Amino acid sequence: MKKMSKLIYVLAVVALSALGGYYYVFVYSKNHHRDIQSEKWVAIQADSLSAQYQTDESKANGLYLNKVLKITGTIITISKDQVGKITLMIGKADAFSNVSVTLTQTYPITQKPGDIITIKGLCTGALSDVVITDAVIE
Repeated sequence: MKKMSKLIYVLAVVALSALGGYYYVFVYSKNHHRDIQSEKWVAIQADSLSAQYQTDESKANGLYLNKVLKITGTIITISKDQVGKITLMIGKADAFSNVSVTLTQTYPITQKPGDIITIKGLCTGALSDVVITDAVIE
């Protein structure tokens, strides 16, 4: 009888964990994400942003990490990521570090490399480039 109650207890824990995971992935996360476009933003030039991250990454993270930024700069490249979203590299072609932007849209944009663009998106830190996600063209 003890083995049966342990089995029921383990099955109940597994079922509740699966139900909680399902709820988080398919219900909660769809209804509770940030509305970046309605948040306050910080305006900055792409060159200045990448320079600040190169100079002092921890200080730049304190200023910009998980904040909405409105960034203006020159488009270096336009490409698509693995899921078909447009990614832009903004800054100077000869710079060591630039700003990598992933747009929320999947349809083509009218801008081309060399054009100046302003985007608004979420700063997620820096790898070799400063990373901006969930961005839209202003």
